[in-house]
Amino acid sequence: MTTMTERPPRAQSAVVAEISRELRLGRRRARVTRLVLSVATPVALLLLWEVLSRSGALDARFFPPPTEVADQAAAFVTDAEQRSDLLHNLSVSGVRLFAGFAIGALAGFVVGLAMGLSKLARDALDLLINATYPLPKLTLFPLMIIFFGIGDASKIALVALGVFYMLAINTALGVRQSNPVYGDVSTAFRLPLWTRFRRVVVPAALPSILAGMRLGFGQALILVVSTEFLSSNDGIGYFIWNSWQVLDVPAMFVGLAIVGVVGGLSAWAFNALGQWLAPWAEQK
Repeated sequence: MTTMTERPPRAQSAVVAEISRELRLGRRRARVTRLVLSVATPVALLLLWEVLSRSGALDARFFPPPTEVADQAAAFVTDAEQRSDLLHNLSVSGVRLFAGFAIGALAGFVVGLAMGLSKLARDALDLLINATYPLPKLTLFPLMIIFFGIGDASKIALVALGVFYMLAINTALGVRQSNPVYGDVSTAFRLPLWTRFRRVVVPAALPSILAGMRLGFGQALILVVSTEFLSSNDGIGYFIWNSWQVLDVPAMFVGLAIVGVVGGLSAWAFNALGQWLAPWAEQK
């Protein structure tokens, strides 16, 4: 039997090209399958909800059919006053969300790097972070109000606190669990400290850092909506709670859908960012 190594160069090239084509087709089919499943599942749930609500199995006063919610969403687009009110609430929540996320992510990244690189920093901070991390962040909101007042600053501070833990823990783990060979090679080649940090430490920990950012953004979204439930006269959380209080249930579901869409888009964005910045890491 003729083996691949015994075949002429042209035949070998044809075999390699065929294998590459099959691999590309397999990856394409896998992407299409994931896309179909990710779309089919929520669509199936919405259809089930529609049927149950229309048939009376669900109380339509509290679980209006998705088509009715869609009509309400269309009203927010076509009616200038409703659109302006919704956009104002979204913009207010957006400022709180992204400001808190940026502050918490930066602080968590710096502290996580310190804990990952320095045993002294790890010994000083590890117990403190592990002891305070399980505290429900929303229970600390009264303290944030005491320190920062009842305005936006207290909400941003609580969001930043929630994001901080996600980034600090994931960054520290990413640095500590990176392959020790990388450090040995850096030492052997006597790389400058900044080059070692930029070219070795951060890239090795990058998948874990990105995972922390994704979790942190989800935590930030939860905390923004929760604080607006408790103490706010604007924002998407206030919009949802106020809609429930006046029993405008379709509008409430529109607000919930917006939060869900933002969460889904953020997960997709961080996955895409991970594939771009860390293509060697397996993206789920």
